Amino acid sequence: MQQMTGRGTMAALTALPFAVALAVELVLLAVLRDRLPDPLATHFAGTVPDGFTGRTGFAVLSAGLTVGMGALFVLAGTRRATFARWSVVTAYATVGLVGSALVSVLLVNADATDAAADVRMPVWHPIAALLVGMVLGLVGWLVTRRLTLPDSLSGQDGAYTGRLDLAEGEVAGWTRTVSSRPPALLGLALTVLGCAPAVPVGRQVAVPLAVLGLLMVTFSRVTVTVGPRGLGVSSAVLPRPRMRVPLADMSEASSRSISPLGDFGGWGWRIRPGATGIILRSGEALVVKRANGREIAVTVDDSATAAALLNSLIPRTVPPAGTTPTDASTRP
Repeated sequence: MQQMTGRGTMAALTALPFAVALAVELVLLAVLRDRLPDPLATHFAGTVPDGFTGRTGFAVLSAGLTVGMGALFVLAGTRRATFARWSVVTAYATVGLVGSALVSVLLVNADATDAAADVRMPVWHPIAALLVGMVLGLVGWLVTRRLTLPDSLSGQDGAYTGRLDLAEGEVAGWTRTVSSRPPALLGLALTVLGCAPAVPVGRQVAVPLAVLGLLMVTFSRVTVTVGPRGLGVSSAVLPRPRMRVPLADMSEASSRSISPLGDFGGWGWRIRPGATGIILRSGEALVVKRANGREIAVTVDDSATAAALLNSLIPRTVPPAGTTPTDASTRP
């Protein structure tokens, strides 16, 4: 029997490349310190520098970026097995790309002690960074293939599945509205920034900001409906867009505790391998398993009642014996 991989092992496996990258950056900074200009050329338009950062500032920013990315990937990849595998692969590829780019900045600045403006970034450096990212991503994928993961790395799946006691022919409905204040406020701020007469950014940036803000406000409050027509999720502000999953396309429903970062890598309308999530907060969520095995998760209060109602209605969509699903679906 294969031994399951625990949460601590996955966290260490995810953090390892970031720790190595941080060590390489700090050692290289120490070795090249006397050969580096101050400030360094840190941003390039093609091969020519167009942005500069002091040596101390670059050291702090590069270390902070590496540690911050590592922390986010560790948090995101230590809950559920499917997301953990994806998180390791993405983490390795990301640290390979970003770490190589930071090392390139130090190498091209070496010995340019007189003027950082004279530094040039060879074309092959970004290409090499991309290749390193791809190779490390492949390494992460090969490593995770050898791991056996439980359904829940936290050890607390917490899924509740039940049914309501509905009489033959009895129908019922359930609806709730869930909202999230942070994205609503951020969306409102972006909308105001994009529409303000004296906008401090160019119009090319202002219009996308306003559109993004409106979308964030629209999806910061959603209405969830469960009934004979299945599951419906729509914006509480506008009638479109919306998502609807018919009962015939469901196999079961459950109530489960959701961690936005751990399960979906963030908040909002999220897509990850095997699942789609409308994640406005942490906590309980209605999770519907579709006939093809893919899950849909919606964070909402009283999700256990919604799941129980769906589990009571789903069996009613099963065609009678001797009837094909196609025949049943074409009946009036």
